[in-house]
Amino acid sequence: MALFIIGLLAILGILAATVNFIFLDFFVDLWWFQAQGMTSYYLLRILYPYLIFIFFTILFFAIFYINFRVASHIIGFEDKPEGYKEKKWLKHLNHALRNMYLLLSFVMALIVAIPVFKNWENSLLFLFGSHSGVLDPLFGKDIGFYLFSLPIYNLLQKEILIVVTLMLAGVLFIYWYEKAATPIEYRIKSHKAHWHTSILVIFIFAILCWGFMLERYDLLYETVNLPVFKGPGFVEMTVILPFIWATVVSLMLTGIFLVLKINRRVGWKMPIIFFLIFIIAFLGKDIETFGDTVRKYIVMPNQMVREKDYIKASVDATLAAYGLDKVETRDFETTSAVSFDADDPDTLRRLRNVPVWDREILGSVFEELQSIRTYYSFPTIDVDRYWVDGEYRQVYLGAREINNSKLPEVAQNWINMHLQYTHGQGVAMIPAAKAGDEPMTWFIKDIPPRSQFGLSNDQTDIYYGLADKPYAIVPNNVGEIGSSTGEGEKIVHYNGTGGITINSLWRKFLLANYFKDRDIFFTTKTNNQSRILFRRNIIERILHITPFLKLDQDPYIVHTPKGLFWIQDAYTTASNYPIAPPYNEEGFNYIRNSVKIVIDAYNGNVSYYIADPGDPIINAYRKMYPGIFQPISEMPTILKQHIRYPRDIFTIQMSIYATYHQTNPERFFRQEDNWMFSKIAIGQEFFPATPYYLTLDLIEPGKDEFFLFLPLSPFGRDNLRALMFAGNDLENYGKIYAYRFPRNQQVYGPAQVHSLVNQDTVISEQFSLWDQRGSELVFGKMIIEPTGGAPLYIQPLYLQEEGPLKIPQIKRLIMSLEDAVVMAPSLEEAAVKLEQELRRKSDRLEKRLPASPPTQIQEIPADDIKEEKEEEEETKQLTKEKT
Repeated sequence: MALFIIGLLAILGILAATVNFIFLDFFVDLWWFQAQGMTSYYLLRILYPYLIFIFFTILFFAIFYINFRVASHIIGFEDKPEGYKEKKWLKHLNHALRNMYLLLSFVMALIVAIPVFKNWENSLLFLFGSHSGVLDPLFGKDIGFYLFSLPIYNLLQKEILIVVTLMLAGVLFIYWYEKAATPIEYRIKSHKAHWHTSILVIFIFAILCWGFMLERYDLLYETVNLPVFKGPGFVEMTVILPFIWATVVSLMLTGIFLVLKINRRVGWKMPIIFFLIFIIAFLGKDIETFGDTVRKYIVMPNQMVREKDYIKASVDATLAAYGLDKVETRDFETTSAVSFDADDPDTLRRLRNVPVWDREILGSVFEELQSIRTYYSFPTIDVDRYWVDGEYRQVYLGAREINNSKLPEVAQNWINMHLQYTHGQGVAMIPAAKAGDEPMTWFIKDIPPRSQFGLSNDQTDIYYGLADKPYAIVPNNVGEIGSSTGEGEKIVHYNGTGGITINSLWRKFLLANYFKDRDIFFTTKTNNQSRILFRRNIIERILHITPFLKLDQDPYIVHTPKGLFWIQDAYTTASNYPIAPPYNEEGFNYIRNSVKIVIDAYNGNVSYYIADPGDPIINAYRKMYPGIFQPISEMPTILKQHIRYPRDIFTIQMSIYATYHQTNPERFFRQEDNWMFSKIAIGQEFFPATPYYLTLDLIEPGKDEFFLFLPLSPFGRDNLRALMFAGNDLENYGKIYAYRFPRNQQVYGPAQVHSLVNQDTVISEQFSLWDQRGSELVFGKMIIEPTGGAPLYIQPLYLQEEGPLKIPQIKRLIMSLEDAVVMAPSLEEAAVKLEQELRRKSDRLEKRLPASPPTQIQEIPADDIKEEKEEEEETKQLTKEKT
């Protein structure tokens, strides 16, 4: 009996080890993908590399074996001289060698197929890729050729060259062995063997020529002309390219005449002549000294003339590679007498959507005011737009996610971590605009989430999000902690479709091994409906499904009447787009925001929607994995209203556009109008501006739309040169516009406006009063709006306590137009004051009174300060009456 138990335990141990090391990951992932409805996709991801390997192994094996058999056939059926009798041992040896052809062909095929196997994904892109409809500006080849075909051609050229060379060596050995094994008096000349080897020799020369032909396209990735421009220039296209053609032609003719010499007994003269030409052409294309000499004495003295066409090609290709070839440029019309109407309904409407809060500052506000329970947190705050009470409002919102690490240490036991504290509770939402010294307006707040503005939904539980969460087993016999009910907690039970079922001991056994947690197997708190939810971080979840997509760093939550959903932007990238320079250290020189990924915060379902159907890379993946990528038209309408152009790609595009907006080759060569990200003040230091979202009616007057903005300045200067913005709403999604300011006029940039604010004696005096011991004055990020005649600057001021508990409050709002700077508790009051200030400056100008220098503000006498304070009180009263 003891032996039986020991044997059973041994068998179980072997079974467990086998399952653990061989099948465990496969089964768990299979169940996980089945829950996503992606079983066929998962199996394809597993099988594709091996299918590629098998395909090329069979292909190369067939090539080897057929040639060996041909050689064997030629030897075996060659007429033998009369009286020749093959020795018995030699016959057996020949038979053994012929049987070895099978094994030898297979081994050689494996050797050359392994590199293709290692590049299986590129091989699939080659098979499924198609034309992009865009041609490179120099050779006229479709961009799809460079993205999909060229990498595989380069790989195959080397592999086929190895294959044919090995094959030729094997065939020559067969013919040599047959000759060596035949007595001299019985040897005959084999014409078929000569032609067989000649064909292989010609084929080798053809493959070598193909390699040199592919070198033409390598010229498009030339870097020798940097930092002026990327790609080939005069030397590459008019000197090196002809040498490449000469190399191809001379090498092919050398091979042809060499074969003729061997088979027809013609002289050595022609092969030697063409081989010498090949040597000269080969050295001419590869020796740097020759190209450098041409560049130094012919190109450099007339570089603009010589390189003009190639500079234009580089600019055009770069704009196309980064999706900037359709930027719409608009000249911002500045006026000498700037006016501002605070009573204009359009002005008041725009002010209601100005985002006076900073996302970074709002994080602590949401944590302190809306976490409510210690085990909830807001990993990020998102900006979006919603229809609230019939108005198109820009808002900030955050997802209230579970954070098990915030539980008291004594409460961090297995049941609490995995069975009870399993999910978050809804979102908190505020309007983007707010006045100083007034209570916070919450569109959605508290637990359970409630709204006085009609923003309710049916499902507020968050099981999947941005926070790292342990696996959860739900529903279970203990119950999960839900929303508060008085002094207690409401117990809830999961009713979704997320995760994988654990309704059998076998599954519990496998999952306990997978998570290395025996409690999964031994717990008695599960039931037949229990499911284990894991990979609950949406980033981890997406990367496990589609590791070939590059993800945006700012996924965001969307509140809908049906539930909560995450939207994650994803990119396709490539590093082999011709002529275009790479983006910094990232390495890629092609990017598209091709995919919008939607993740159900309750069920965890992941859906992929193609946002850029013109992208050839995502189209190749769509064909490769049928059913995974859906057209954007299939996305639910309620979610389509919340898609937005992501900041990451906009930042990348603008860093390229800052230089490549100069489409005129001569201007680009001189680099006379380079731009840079405008500098903005954060604390006491200046940093490059980052993109921000605004709601304005820039495209169609009176129709508010959601835009992404970024200010740009001339390189090395602080004034404003351009205001770039991208559309987010469906009609104008992804369209990029450039508001260019005149180069011959002074237009204040953010850094200069910050200086004007600090030089205003009234405002700086107030700063000193607030910034006393016990409180800290914090400058918010500066917002720039294009308005009539000049850009309008708005900057919030926050006041917070010095200490561990920081709940920033908006104290004042600064508004500036040209060199007029005002400060008020609300945007409406600031607008009235700004109008008065501009009118006063205009009156001074008409009376030809001396004005302050444009970059300084004169010290205001005490009487004027008193007068301005009185005007401020009048402005407040006037604003209240208007409200």
